[in-house]
Amino acid sequence: MRRNVVLLAVLAFGLALAGSEQWVGHNPQHSYQIPNPEPGIFPDTPQAFMPAVDTFKYDDGMPGSAWAWNQGGNGWGVKFISPSDNVTLTGALVHFYSGWPQPGGTNAMFKVFADDGPGGTPGTEIWASDTVTIVRGEWNFIPVDEPIIGSNYYIFYVQVDSNPMCPGLSIDAFNNAPSHRMWTYSETDGFAEDARRGEWLIRAVCDWEWQTTNAAAQYFASNMPLDTTPDINLYVRTFVKNLGTATIPAGTPVRLQVTGPQSYVYEDTMNTSADLPSGQRVQINFSPAWRIPQTSGNYAIKVWPEAAGEQWPADDPITYDLSVAQWIEYADFDGLNWLTWGGPMRATQFDPADFALQYPVGISRARHQFYAHPQYPWPDSSFRFKVFGDDGSTLLYESDEIEASPGTPGPITYCDFDSTLIVESGTFYLAVAPVSSTGHPSSCGDGEPDGQSFQGQPGSWIPWTMGEYFTSASCQGGVGISEGGVSVREPTLAVSGYPNPVADFVTIRWQVPSRQSVRVELYDATGRCVRHLYGSQQGLTGSTTLDARSLPAGIYLVRLEAASGTATRKLVLER
Repeated sequence: MRRNVVLLAVLAFGLALAGSEQWVGHNPQHSYQIPNPEPGIFPDTPQAFMPAVDTFKYDDGMPGSAWAWNQGGNGWGVKFISPSDNVTLTGALVHFYSGWPQPGGTNAMFKVFADDGPGGTPGTEIWASDTVTIVRGEWNFIPVDEPIIGSNYYIFYVQVDSNPMCPGLSIDAFNNAPSHRMWTYSETDGFAEDARRGEWLIRAVCDWEWQTTNAAAQYFASNMPLDTTPDINLYVRTFVKNLGTATIPAGTPVRLQVTGPQSYVYEDTMNTSADLPSGQRVQINFSPAWRIPQTSGNYAIKVWPEAAGEQWPADDPITYDLSVAQWIEYADFDGLNWLTWGGPMRATQFDPADFALQYPVGISRARHQFYAHPQYPWPDSSFRFKVFGDDGSTLLYESDEIEASPGTPGPITYCDFDSTLIVESGTFYLAVAPVSSTGHPSSCGDGEPDGQSFQGQPGSWIPWTMGEYFTSASCQGGVGISEGGVSVREPTLAVSGYPNPVADFVTIRWQVPSRQSVRVELYDATGRCVRHLYGSQQGLTGSTTLDARSLPAGIYLVRLEAASGTATRKLVLER
């Protein structure tokens, strides 16, 4: 169980993010543990819980934030996989956040849908409640007592009143659920999948006639990324539960399969190490880690147990859809022809349209290959990656100092950005900036100039006409910006971490009144800028995730500077 923590970093401002019917996200001032209802362990309530025999969930029991729509009539739902073709949905457990919104409310409605819509989307309405009174700050048991026959099903909470006269639905901070399980409902736009980090705290309490043998993967035990970059390790961990009456013996195989572009297939198997009694679960850690391929595109991660005599395979597998960014580059890395230490910087101008990337484009990683000629030793091997905007002079990102890898040529040197950098339009310059005034470390180049490589400094770039530098950027198209937010009169900035004081990842969201120059940066307690998080000449609304694991503990400030004003939030990091 996670310990109680206090969110010191955030003021309780709402921020509209998407859709014609907007909803408001809350970065709460307190994150707290709550009772974890499992079979036979339910909070005090006048409703009878039996004969419920199991609780299905995807959340971790820790409200990391809360959400509310601006208008009533909209809601959130979770898709559950039936453990049999004849299940009684005894009820739903739903948690509402304590203390937000203000003044808040206690009215709520709930609905259950079959998954008989197109492609398994919400279809037939099976059950609906009247307006009921809920209790904020704890689990609420909503009696349903409805048979679910031959279908998976969705449980939806429907907001009755407008914000802030409504309760806030709790959401945790990690992304553990399989894909296609978290949903939203809008009165104007209907049902839609929601790919936001975290899970709604909505659970299903079920009764059914248990099979003798039924083993099912339920959800992932690690925080799954919404997207990632090539050539890194991803550790896949999952929970497998015994939903049958017979013990699942040790040595039962649990399979992993990853499929992707160009007929890519990766497979692995782990075996359970001990007997798994009825109703119990076990965590399976696949080892070694899956190495994400260089090929960008969409990958499907599938995990399932293979219990001997399995009687209900429909609930065995879980899947996760992972988007992998692509490396974009102009140089032919197999066509080495030059080494150069021209400077003080060497930059490649990237046009995402050359690579069929849709704006906005997210940049998350950079790489460069250096060459240490034995007759021209490097006085210094230190450098930084820098990213400049379309004008060639506006600094959007600057890395820490990095040591180049020597060789003739050396191995490729990589840099993972601390947060995804968003480019809404135009081009960007990715530069290598040596620390030494000599221009070393020296870079590799090919012999086929495409007009994309430059040397010099921001605002006065000189074309390098001998070839193209061995520079690449890892990019994804169509990411990072949430358009159509509610109207604001001044810049808004919200920061959320989990837990907070933060130890690892922080989500930062912002909005300005109209398209304008926007910069978001992280400062330490001395006022030194330690991270360039975002920069745009045409910013409006957006979000990014800061990887804070490499930063020292202490107090930091996240600062938004825009043409229409500034906003600052405090962030506390602990180790």
